[in-house]
Amino acid sequence: MSNAAPSTSPINPYRLASVCLDRAATGVRATAFWTAAVLPIAVLVALVTGTASQYPTALAGALALNAVCAVVGHEHTPEE
Repeated sequence: MSNAAPSTSPINPYRLASVCLDRAATGVRATAFWTAAVLPIAVLVALVTGTASQYPTALAGALALNAVCAVVGHEHTPEE
């Protein structure tokens, strides 16, 4: 039996924060990418059913959200 203590490396808080921020950014990019991909379908449904004419502000908001999501999610590459 060995009396040697297991070696533990000190936790670098800057590295931990960097990894956490990177993973959060990846999640935000992925969510924005898929929202930008799917939201136009909902907009088309709203246009076909006439809901868009009843709520033009909601249509404008959906189009603005789609534009923002396209910009934020453009760097996301879905893994196969």
